[in-house]
Amino acid sequence: MFSREDVAAFVNKHFEPAWEMVRPVPIVRIDFGNGTVATRTLHGNVASYVCDADGQVVDILPGIYTPTAYTSALERPRALAEALSALQVQPQLTRLREYHRAAAQRLLVAQPRPGDGLVPLDPGKKTIERPVERIVIPAAPSSRRPRTAAELANWQPLVADTLVNETQRRRQIHERLALAERQRPDQIKPWLYRDVLHADLADPYLGLGDDFFADIER
Repeated sequence: MFSREDVAAFVNKHFEPAWEMVRPVPIVRIDFGNGTVATRTLHGNVASYVCDADGQVVDILPGIYTPTAYTSALERPRALAEALSALQVQPQLTRLREYHRAAAQRLLVAQPRPGDGLVPLDPGKKTIERPVERIVIPAAPSSRRPRTAAELANWQPLVADTLVNETQRRRQIHERLALAERQRPDQIKPWLYRDVLHADLADPYLGLGDDFFADIER
């Protein structure tokens, strides 16, 4: 997504972009015992923090998005950051909390009720972040992975994950920031990856420990 010219142009025009790797990239190696070894990385997760000029978090976009949804989702926090720049510290915090409180309430009202076709949690996560045991199993023809940027932009698992990002995950973030003091990305990062993205940075096995060691006698 970030390598797309339209997304990169939008980000560079409206923000001062910075990238941080929060942990080393996980690598899985499978030795088949006959001299053949399969090596590949596991898919991780990403979060986009919109910060003010002092580096304080204004809003967060969790996970990966379709390109159009990503740039659209950045518009409101971009406008908010500009508005906050004209205020003193305490009025900034009040305005920021009001923004997140109202956003959380909108998502709560829009939350589908039982029987209305509620989207399951992380519908695209099972495809985008595949379990280790499926790494070497070819995908079925019906679930062919996108080969071009255009195909990826409309890939159904990515569309589904974008929907969850903008509903369930964003609501968690809004509720948290509606009550929070001013804070930098490092202060909220452990909670974000553990409770929202379900990729606990403090877990060396990224939640896969039970699968790896299930058959080992303790």
